[in-house]
Amino acid sequence: MRKRAFRAAVTAAVFCVSTLLLACELGQLKVRIPDFFTSNVQGVRLYRVDDASGQLVDAGYIEFVSVGTDAKGEFIEYTQYKPDGQPGWGPVYAPIERLPDQPNGIDVTLAFSNTLPSGWFKVASYNVVGTSRPSTSQTFVEVKQES
Repeated sequence: MRKRAFRAAVTAAVFCVSTLLLACELGQLKVRIPDFFTSNVQGVRLYRVDDASGQLVDAGYIEFVSVGTDAKGEFIEYTQYKPDGQPGWGPVYAPIERLPDQPNGIDVTLAFSNTLPSGWFKVASYNVVGTSRPSTSQTFVEVKQES
């Protein structure tokens, strides 16, 4: 019962309003996680929706390393991993904003490197209990070729 409640909460928590704007292979992903601190969210998994089958293809994951504070406010340190589990990029630091109505939740814009073809992407958060279902929303990522 608790596991089912966790998955439902995290699925809703990772309601992903994504804005992926690519210049070369670098994009930005805006994520809202309402229960980030209470669920001890450890990262987000990235999925590309296969054009032909509609199946989700593993696009790697972003692991949250730590949360800190500096003169500008709170930030998160993270590392991106490739689908094969090898480190891909990082550590990277991004400012976080606490949700005014849910102080255990955050909004964060995560930069990431995309080596897959242009297409639709989804995310799912994870912690020690497991991985949530992929987000219902999806965002189109266009890979721009350098001239």
